[in-house]
Amino acid sequence: MLKRIVTILLFIFFAIFLVVVQFSLLNSLTYPWLSINLLVIALVLVFLISNKEQAWFLAIALGYFNDLLSFQAFGATIVSLFLTAIIIYLILENWLTNRSLYSFMLITVIAIFVESLIYNLFIYIFDWSGQINSFFLFSSSFWTSLAWNILTALIIVTLSFHFLVILSRKLQPFFLSKK
Repeated sequence: MLKRIVTILLFIFFAIFLVVVQFSLLNSLTYPWLSINLLVIALVLVFLISNKEQAWFLAIALGYFNDLLSFQAFGATIVSLFLTAIIIYLILENWLTNRSLYSFMLITVIAIFVESLIYNLFIYIFDWSGQINSFFLFSSSFWTSLAWNILTALIIVTLSFHFLVILSRKLQPFFLSKK
């Protein structure tokens, strides 16, 4: 029981740390780099190193703390990250493996696209200020931001995957024999 409480507290502190880094560091960078979505990258990597319950908890914690600091409709990030976590889980469970770099690169692309789509759709639906004039899918800034986000996320996930392969035996191929 104590181990579970410590794990939950560590995930809460990790979520707070990631949200603070996202808001204080990444959002203050210049154009191409401010589109990095560290929260989705962390969610994908948590599926790589832990189980689904911890990943879903992290998705809700990241969404909650991000929504606390955001000026958008409350719940937008919670819903988008949790639905993204469910989609990542379904893809990992039914089609892909969690031991391959290529599968995690594909999952990263899917996760970033799905999260951006759900988040922007949620913001578009609940924009009561009337400031959004056009649908976000017809905006070139949405697509360029998404492209930069995917590119930087792929770089980060690739480097993190190789770093985790060095540190962990879980990601080593199990069907190859070393003689």
